[in-house]
Amino acid sequence: MSEPSLIAPTLVPSVAYDDLVAAIRWLTEVLGLRAASVYGGPDGAPVFAELAWRTGVVFAHARPPADNPWAAAGPASIALVAEDAGAVDRQYRRALAAGAEILRPPHVARTPAFPDGSHQFDLRDPAGNFWTIGTFQPRIPAAPGGGER
Repeated sequence: MSEPSLIAPTLVPSVAYDDLVAAIRWLTEVLGLRAASVYGGPDGAPVFAELAWRTGVVFAHARPPADNPWAAAGPASIALVAEDAGAVDRQYRRALAAGAEILRPPHVARTPAFPDGSHQFDLRDPAGNFWTIGTFQPRIPAAPGGGER
């Protein structure tokens, strides 16, 4: 029996939410992220989740008490890379049908990093975080000598 495939990202954004249960629901139902793991606190209520998007992961966690520095985290801005323009359009229709706050409908954004453009749209989650779903695909050169930095 073979072991299931694992994703091991080396950079993971972490987003704090006042209502983690509602956030997980929104992120999975509206954005299409997959709840890979959800961890409960002493009372069993969710306090931390690992949400997968293709080969990436986003941490979502319950906002801690005010004496914890993470209590002041946010809002965040996170970009999700889609397979192609058709996937972006499908995600847009899904978000629109769910009543998400769309900041910019699908458009082609050109930047110095993506001169050929990215087909993308932008929306805001109920906690005020900004999300972009687009076809941009960063290409980062390997560190000289093949080592990590």
